[in-house]
Amino acid sequence: RIFNVRFGMEKFHGVLIPPGEEFSFVEILGEVNAETGWRPELVIRNNRTEPEYGGGICQVSTTLFRAAVFSGLRITMRQNHSYPVKYYKPIGFDASVYVPMPDLRFVNNTPGHVLIQGEIDGSELIFRMYGTDDGREVVVEDPIVLERGEDGTMKTSFTQLVKDASGETLIDKTFFSNYD
Repeated sequence: RIFNVRFGMEKFHGVLIPPGEEFSFVEILGEVNAETGWRPELVIRNNRTEPEYGGGICQVSTTLFRAAVFSGLRITMRQNHSYPVKYYKPIGFDASVYVPMPDLRFVNNTPGHVLIQGEIDGSELIFRMYGTDDGREVVVEDPIVLERGEDGTMKTSFTQLVKDASGETLIDKTFFSNYD
């Protein structure tokens, strides 16, 4: 898993997104198999945890999703995991990807290019996004549990609010997660 997380992070380190362009995680990720360098590790597939090439990729997509949300970028596609994963805390703030779908997509809605920089510090994966400061203010509410079933099912939500320098709302989006 550690190998795959580092290998995945390196695919996104240094990516430059022009203004107005939609970023696609799956497009940059490419094929995931032994021939492209991935190692087998546990993945969630068909509501089960099983070994497959690329296990750990969702740690990369979840971390990048969070960086995009906190940067005030417009998320255009995001899917939560089938069930809550204990190391994606807070629960409800994850992004599952699998080639070709689901994908993680977002638009650079800033006036300049956005540069993605990734690193691993000890056991922590970090993504930073650099771009032109346009004065936007980003407020992200922590996920809340809307419903919790006795069988482990759960529904959560969190909100991303982005305002421009004049205080006008650019994004007011609630993200919902439904876990089996």
